[in-house]
Amino acid sequence: MEDMAVLARDENELILIYSSNTRVGKHTLSYLQGTTDRINAIDIAKVKVTGTQWAEIADDLNVNIGDLVDKRVLDDKTDHSNFDADDWIKVLQNNDEVLTQPIAIKGKRVKQIENPPNIMDFFDVDSAGLKKTMHTDDPTIERTTKGEDFK
Repeated sequence: MEDMAVLARDENELILIYSSNTRVGKHTLSYLQGTTDRINAIDIAKVKVTGTQWAEIADDLNVNIGDLVDKRVLDDKTDHSNFDADDWIKVLQNNDEVLTQPIAIKGKRVKQIENPPNIMDFFDVDSAGLKKTMHTDDPTIERTTKGEDFK
């Protein structure tokens, strides 16, 4: 397993930290396959995220490192109540499938992705020129195209 370099943030690049051994991780990545934006997908099953980087991510999410671990997935009978940050980092580094949800980072924005479609929140929807008047105007329900068949 290779070590991940410094976690460089960029407003023009989305970093996805995920595990390819989890359903949510794989599905979240699949939502990004069609985008033309810069994506840096970091599969923690193949790339080791450093302890410093896990600490930075947890801090940005305003959670403890242990909160990034899905304790239900841990298969041992060890009492985890006395684990400190270093213990949880070791758990994450050695058991990629325990990551609770993928983590998306774009510039200063950091978010855990609970539901794969939520990854799209990191992309601007191009709605230039569209008026948001549905609440005040009746919708147009008449055909607005001419001579188009759409069959």
